[in-house]
Amino acid sequence: MPYSQPANVRYLVETPLTDAEIAALIEESDAEIDRRLGTQDPSSRLVRRLSALITARTIRSTHPGSVAVGEYREDAGDVLEVWEREIERIYRLYKGVSVKATEHRHIDESKRYPEES
Repeated sequence: MPYSQPANVRYLVETPLTDAEIAALIEESDAEIDRRLGTQDPSSRLVRRLSALITARTIRSTHPGSVAVGEYREDAGDVLEVWEREIERIYRLYKGVSVKATEHRHIDESKRYPEES
């Protein structure tokens, strides 16, 4: 089951792509999430947001940042940088800190102070 739907992506970015094309991009985004974080719960709102952001970033980066029709001009501004920061923030929330220990409550003094051994 995909983490997000084309409607979630359309909420973030205006695109002429069909729902089937967006769904194919969502599959790629979900594969990136699975690779970086492992398989996630599809009902998680944060994972849904992450999937939609990655897909929207892909769509926006393949289309021009501004559109001009006659005298009308629409500029995307710095939306890619904003999305990138939010994507990395969500990844950091899911990664957490990894701490490893060899033994509980044990300090090997000879390794800690090798010059005194």
